[in-house]
This record gives sequence, structure tokens and C-alpha cells, in this order.
Amino acid sequence: MKVRSANLFFRAVVLSAVAVSAGSILGQAQTFNNIYSFTGAGGDGEYPFPYGHLSFDSSGDIYGTTAGGGSGYNGTVFELVPKSGGGWTEKILYEFAGDADGRQPSAGVVFDASGNLYGTTSYGGNNQACGGGCGTVFELSPPAQSGGAWTHTVLYTFQGGFDGAQPGAAIIESNGALYGPTSTGGTPAVLCNSNRKIKSGCGTIFELAPPAQKGGAWTKSILYTFPGATGDGTTPSRDIVADGEGNLYGVTGAGGTSHYGIAYKLSPPAGGSGAWTETVLHNFTGGSDGGYPGGTLTPGPNGIFYGTASYSGVANESGVVFQLTPPAQSGGAWTENVLHTFPAFNGDGTTPASTMAIDASGNLYGTTDFGGSTACYLGCGTVFKLAPPSGVGSWTGTILHDWGNSGQTPDTSLVDLHGNLLYGTATYQGAEDLGSAFTLVP
Repeated sequence: MKVRSANLFFRAVVLSAVAVSAGSILGQAQTFNNIYSFTGAGGDGEYPFPYGHLSFDSSGDIYGTTAGGGSGYNGTVFELVPKSGGGWTEKILYEFAGDADGRQPSAGVVFDASGNLYGTTSYGGNNQACGGGCGTVFELSPPAQSGGAWTHTVLYTFQGGFDGAQPGAAIIESNGALYGPTSTGGTPAVLCNSNRKIKSGCGTIFELAPPAQKGGAWTKSILYTFPGATGDGTTPSRDIVADGEGNLYGVTGAGGTSHYGIAYKLSPPAGGSGAWTETVLHNFTGGSDGGYPGGTLTPGPNGIFYGTASYSGVANESGVVFQLTPPAQSGGAWTENVLHTFPAFNGDGTTPASTMAIDASGNLYGTTDFGGSTACYLGCGTVFKLAPPSGVGSWTGTILHDWGNSGQTPDTSLVDLHGNLLYGTATYQGAEDLGSAFTLVP
């Protein structure tokens, strides 16, 4: 059995003291390589979705999901295997039928210590309350012998309403439980989307606990329901992150006192029983502090978190990278500082909306949906790097890759793995414009 590596978004690193003024982003040539183009043919997947993180094993194999493709066009789970002589080979581990087993796995997969894969589907399941299903949580177990079929098991089917619907990415903790958000659901009486005029709830954070004995049923609990109240968030992002003390962190794309979203923390109850406690770390105002955060928060040293917001409140509304610093004393206010504000149409990226990766030197890596080359409408998207100052000063920005007219929409989080390479996916790129996986030398 291969050993699976932990998700690199949770690494702690040592950073120098930083200042908050934003550095400019300058172009720099880097080595970019498309390692696989999705075709949608013969059961292959298509459209690795914007929110699908990649996972890795000790051999360097890459695991992920596509929102479409497969024999029923309902999505796939794939493995990319590096060849000894160069290049990569794809294996389809599972093709979704789109019924009780789920449809559109758009949030990637995670490993447990035994090599099982876990993920979610946005739709499908055997409940039609959401019109096409409310989504599932699934497990893929590796075959006993190499080359055999992986075994798919639905661990939970969302019911909509108070139970939640359309789950995002699941994370796995040391207790073997899975945690994740749902973008809708919770208190059904709350109207969170004025355009739809449907009281579908403002989203939830859930826990799915493993059975005491193998083969038993998993137990699902709602840890927090976003109430739609003034000052609280609505529509949690599809990603969350955990610290070493069992706290969960994330952002919402809407809600808050100014309706531009929040950053939040959920703390487990003391003693292990009772209600979880939400703390709003920052209410985005839509001004220079940013608005409409995306992805989730990236942990740094000393309890610091980093994130992106797609709105900047200035010319062209092009987004920011921000830092959240915990209070010196428990119970105090967190401090938000903007590290970089993205200008528009000068070669810089615009509209960052994904989780960033962080390396051992404290450099941040992320993607923008737009900006860079104007060959695409609003720009084709970029991969960027922000380097911390050696002392007090500005962060230094670099564009590592500009998609030019070769495609667009990288739309995913990056990881730092194996020889200091960045890995990611693009939704509309590759030989068939059905998406690709790529590596990039930072």
C-alpha cells in the first residue's frame, strides 16, 4: 500500500515579521508544463472544476475529480501516474452514474491513513428534494490487488432543507471524521439569495463520524447553521481548514455587516459535548479590505491566516490578498491587513478566488480567474507568487504564469510538492479545451 501524504495546506512555516503595504506584481518567465489534457472520450473526465483540490501519494501520483465526463457525463475520480521515461498516464478510478451514487464531484478527494479516498458530489443521491439530488459523501476503497477496481460506497446522502445540500470539499481529521460545508440548507425559513426568491437556508458546517465497527453506518451531525442574521455570513465557501486544536476556519462569499462576506472560526465545545461556537474574525466591507472572499484560509505561523477576496473596492474591483492576525490576548479582535491589491489590465492578475498554498519560506502561491493577457475577455488568468519581506517592508509579487491565449480559468488551489513543483488544474484548457492538469516551477 502506498503511503499518502497529508494535505499541504495545513503546514506551519516560520515567517519573518511582515508589513502590510502591497508590492507590485512583475512578470517573470517560469517553466510551465501541461501534464494531462482531459478529453471526455472513452470514459475520460472533463472540466476539473474550480474547487477540486489535488491529492498525492508517496509515489507522486495525483488524485482528483472532474465535474463532467465519464461514460454518463456525471463526473469522474482520476489518478495521474508519472511515467519513468517522462509523461503521465491517467487511470479512471470511478465514473459516477448520476443517480444514488452522486453527480458532479467538484471538490477533490482526501486520503485516510489506510489509503481510502473520500469526497463529495454536489448533486445526485437518492433524494430529489433539490431537483437532481442534494449531494453525497462517498468513499473509494483501493483494490486488494493492483489493477483491480476501486470500491465506491455512499457514506451519506444529503436531504436538503435543514439537513443541508450541495456539499463542498471534505477534510479528514485525526479522529477519522470528515468535516465540510454545504452551500445551502440549514434553517429553511431564511432567504439568502434575493435573486432566486427561495428560502433554501444559508448553509451549514457538518461532521460525518465513522462507525465504531467497520461496515457500520456513519453518523452525520450539523455543527453550525448560518442563520442569515445581520453580521453573520451566508453561503460558506466550498473549503474549510482545521488547526491542531480542532477548530475549523473558513469564509463566506456573502453576508456579514456589509454583505461582502466574513472570515469565521468554529470552536468545538469544551468537554466534547454541546454546541460549537462561531467567532467572526473579520467582516469584509467591500472597501480597501476586500470583499467576497473565496477558497478558504491558509494557515501560517503563530496563528496567522492568509486568504483571497475577489473584490477590492477600488478601480476595476480586482481583488486582494489579505492576512488575518490573531489577538495578543484571548477574546480580542483579529486584525486584517491587505498584502496585495490587484490592479486591472496592466499584466497583473485579477479576481483571485481560490485557496493559496504556502511553502517553507513563507511564500504564498495562488491563481486569479482573470487578468494577465487580454487575449481572453477580461484576461485569461494567472498563477502568482507573493514573497514576504526579509524584515519590515512590502511583500513582493511575481506572475509565475500567464495563460495567454492558450486557455483560461485556472480556478484551483495549488500545492507545493515533490521537487518544489506547483500542481494545479485549469477548467478550460488542454488539447480539447475540456481542462488540464499542469505543473509549474515557482
